[in-house]
Amino acid sequence: MDHIQNFKALIGDAHVVTGADLDRYSHDWMRTYSGVPSCVVKPASTAEVSAVMGYAYAEGLAVVPIAGNTGLNGAAIADGQVMISLERMNKIREIRTEARVAVVEPGVILTSLHQAVEALGLLFPLYFGARGSAMVGGVLSTNAGGSNVLRYGSTRQLCLGLEVVLPDGRVMNLMSELHKDNSGYDLK
Repeated sequence: MDHIQNFKALIGDAHVVTGADLDRYSHDWMRTYSGVPSCVVKPASTAEVSAVMGYAYAEGLAVVPIAGNTGLNGAAIADGQVMISLERMNKIREIRTEARVAVVEPGVILTSLHQAVEALGLLFPLYFGARGSAMVGGVLSTNAGGSNVLRYGSTRQLCLGLEVVLPDGRVMNLMSELHKDNSGYDLK
């Protein structure tokens, strides 16, 4: 049984992309960089990401993450590697208006977050050109700044906590709701 079949067993046949369906994952949005991944796995939960990463780690498979694919540096091109897309993890789990905290999954499109908080009379100040397709996970991975960076800070300053799946599949909980938290290393 090859790794594609194992990924299908972990997260379902419909969530492992192969063959001709790989085209949209095989180049950046400007078509400057290209490379065809062996497959694209699309987990829907932290547990599924953990299972996929744990299997890939045990088998020595290279994994390249992809979010909205709006980057301009070619980092999300995975020629022959496994690509992991978190596009199915696209829920806004909670918005607490009084605390000014939103808990979101990494596949949430930035514009969706803007609309959700604006409906509650709030503002998420991270704005840039690709906000209609950029996903929160990718925005975090690049520490995007946007047009309001001088006033509100970059993504790192806007993020209070993270739940992270490590390369070996272990899950690290770095969730916090404190703006100032000096209780150890700032791993985010």
